[in-house]
Amino acid sequence: KPVCLRPSITFVRGTEEDVFPLTRCDGSQAPLAVEKLSILARASAAKPAKPVVELAKTKGPNLAPGIKRIDPRLVEQLQRMVDHFGKGAKTPRVHLVSGFRPSSIGSYHATGHALDVQLEGVANETLVDFCKTLSDVGCGYYPNSSFVHMDVREKGTGHVSWIDASGPGEGSRYVEQWPPPVNRSATKPKFIESIEDALAKLDKAG
Repeated sequence: KPVCLRPSITFVRGTEEDVFPLTRCDGSQAPLAVEKLSILARASAAKPAKPVVELAKTKGPNLAPGIKRIDPRLVEQLQRMVDHFGKGAKTPRVHLVSGFRPSSIGSYHATGHALDVQLEGVANETLVDFCKTLSDVGCGYYPNSSFVHMDVREKGTGHVSWIDASGPGEGSRYVEQWPPPVNRSATKPKFIESIEDALAKLDKAG
């Protein structure tokens, strides 16, 4: 019996492009979805010459040198995003801005648990608002950049989100809200010293 698959999605990474389904009709990962997404989400490693069906047979956390298997839960949460903003017969286009980053020590990117994405035709503000409805997911909004950060966390974590007002190439600048409130005594938004402070204040706010 043929496997029932959800409609395919177009994924774009720079000049690379691939079209494939993320999940089966029952919500489980589609065959080779994790592997294909992992290849697109690689850092600076070269694209493997070996067919993806052969790479899928590789045991362990890495598909090939410099290419880490992403957490399968990213596939499921990405599918939920695409489903929510789906537009009929039009094939959704997801831009992968960043994925596996081995040099980002301490980041969910370093372990294959995070993606920075754009969903074509959907404003980042709208995308991050939906991301914040997902359980056990971290959602980062970067108003001065071109992507939304999404990571998957341990069961029971709940909803985690933050706003980073830094621009490309700048250090993180976490703020309580965006756009910043009008303040006659200051011309710059109030920045928070660390992400821990940001999350603590968001938790307190409810």
